[in-house]
Amino acid sequence: MAVSKGNPNVLMILYFLHKLVDVLSEYFDGLEDESIRDNFVVTYELLDEMMDNGYPQITEDKVLKDYIKTESNKLSKGDKIGDNVAAPAASNIVSWRPEGIKHSKNEIFLDVVEKLNLLVYFY
Repeated sequence: MAVSKGNPNVLMILYFLHKLVDVLSEYFDGLEDESIRDNFVVTYELLDEMMDNGYPQITEDKVLKDYIKTESNKLSKGDKIGDNVAAPAASNIVSWRPEGIKHSKNEIFLDVVEKLNLLVYFY
């Protein structure tokens, strides 16, 4: 359930709630009320990184795992929270590109297409 003020984009809210469930399920190996209670600090950090000033920012679990390196309490383990080590910046991280890509040449090819529209008046 989500509460909003004004007239927001409803699909953005539903998408964010869907991604929030996916991220919490990935961090806690299943989403249950006990895992959220036991990992309140991790949940708060995830919400802080996922939402900025009321707008979703980082919603990919791969990116968040690179950014928030906190071991959560699993229901089977139960009693240990690891250290929180954050990445220096999350602005250049993309979830679909693997790390360590090396190119032999730095080249770019452009196709330039020019079109000229001309109107000439003779008097």
